[in-house]
Amino acid sequence: MKSVSRTKATGAGVLATAVAVALVIGPYLFFVCLTMFRLAGTPETNAGQTAVGNASAMIKTCDRRGPVSSEGFGYFWECDAEVTVNGHSLGVVKFDPDELTPADGTNVIGVQRSGDHWQRDVAHPYRLLHVAGLVILVVDVFAVLAALIPLLISVLWMFARFRRRKDPEAVDAREDGQQVTIRLKAPPKPKRRSPTGVTMLGFGGLFSLVIGVWMFYLHGRLSGDLWGTVAALSIALLGIVLSAAAAWWAFAPEKPGDVQTIEITEAGIRQRDDSSETLVLPWEDLRSVVFDERGQPGRISAHLTLVDETSREKLLKEYRRPSKHGVLLTPEITMEEAESASEAIEGFRPGLVHWRSRELARSGFGPGKDSVPRLVKWKDGASALRGLDVDTARAEDPIKVRSGRMPGVRILGFAGLYALIVVLFFLRRFADAVPLWLSPVVVLATVAWAIVLYRTRFRGTPGAFEVDEDSLTWFERDKPARYVVPREIPPVDVLLTELQQIRFEHVSSERGRKYVRISVRHDDVRSVLAEKITTAAASRLVETLKARSAFTGSVVLDERARTST
Repeated sequence: MKSVSRTKATGAGVLATAVAVALVIGPYLFFVCLTMFRLAGTPETNAGQTAVGNASAMIKTCDRRGPVSSEGFGYFWECDAEVTVNGHSLGVVKFDPDELTPADGTNVIGVQRSGDHWQRDVAHPYRLLHVAGLVILVVDVFAVLAALIPLLISVLWMFARFRRRKDPEAVDAREDGQQVTIRLKAPPKPKRRSPTGVTMLGFGGLFSLVIGVWMFYLHGRLSGDLWGTVAALSIALLGIVLSAAAAWWAFAPEKPGDVQTIEITEAGIRQRDDSSETLVLPWEDLRSVVFDERGQPGRISAHLTLVDETSREKLLKEYRRPSKHGVLLTPEITMEEAESASEAIEGFRPGLVHWRSRELARSGFGPGKDSVPRLVKWKDGASALRGLDVDTARAEDPIKVRSGRMPGVRILGFAGLYALIVVLFFLRRFADAVPLWLSPVVVLATVAWAIVLYRTRFRGTPGAFEVDEDSLTWFERDKPARYVVPREIPPVDVLLTELQQIRFEHVSSERGRKYVRISVRHDDVRSVLAEKITTAAASRLVETLKARSAFTGSVVLDERARTST
């Protein structure tokens, strides 16, 4: 029932978001863009007498308009003036907003023609706001159109859910004849992290933040009313939101899995999800069920070691996530449910259950075939946990090292690129006070630096290492061609006690980036673990291995380096 309620809440949240975007945020941003278009055409100064050339103007009437109009948010002056060119009158002409103000009085103002419009004969340095407004307007239009689709789908979904019969209530840990029903937390949903998407969001946030601050300054110089100030602050807030979204996308942890129900029966492990889909994994497709007791005190993780890759098709998508023992069934399960599940499995298939704390596994896909299967009661695991030192357990927590880990110099490179973009905005604002050659140089430097960062991006083997108290695991991520579904690559697990040597060899550099190949030797057999990782990832992995007490092998830093133990 909780999962059904969560699904309904998710549908309601999607509906509320779609309504907010389509009916509130979309129109509001449209008027904000109109405000940006108006501010983009304002002169550098719109008060006082200006030099009079061939064309001049004298104000006839002025009207104050706002706070909400076809020119966006805020108050502004719209004046009509008589234009004279070389002594010949062209009649009364309507000027753009805030080109002329009542402060000009009866003064003769120098004007110039720009396209079909007349404007004050001074610099107009805010044209970049017009480009920014166009970008935000295009994004706004696509966001509204995209919101209309989930809005319609959400309405149809809620209508179908209300008409659907009520799902039967699940029973926790009930034993009924030939089956045991257990509720457990599904594995966390993998989070798709895209360096390109994070970079685009980060640049969009910085761009919006600078534009918002610029609008705030410009509007304060013109009228300073509340409506225009709110419009400017909304763009700055959009920049903060985009920057926060980029940071969340890059660093936020994975979303915890939902609580699901599985049934252990004579036929195998039956799984059900919210869509009423039911799949059964036969016992013949299982090599072992592994319980790992090294998690939180009182909780363990459960894994399934499959016979072959075709067995994955008999699992729901939630349970196909690779782990060092095969696939992850649940990241945490209580001791009562673990004991109930292990006894039920042993009743149907004796010898199928393995407990990680009591058995040593060979490196590879799950426990070794020569290990003797046996059932370990929970009280044995609890006794072992009570004997552990708390500080030692914390020191042996699993540590993940990404193969594409960035060095500090590259991080500084991205910070320098952001700084160059900020410098560009300031140069545009103070164009008259800086040398003429400086702006093109900064533009070229920004473009060149962005190209360098893109060309030197990570091109090695995607994946991550996980080092826990007694094993080193390599999770390789498939990187297929575009429009090809990535395949699941089984992880490689090597026990630290059996790891005789780990070698880090420098491979040929590619586009200015240095890479390292990692090979391991265990049971007197050498094999390549990862083909290409960054030097920063290799350094972090060396530090992590040396801090593990279970690792007694040697670390070889390149073929020419000395061997350290």
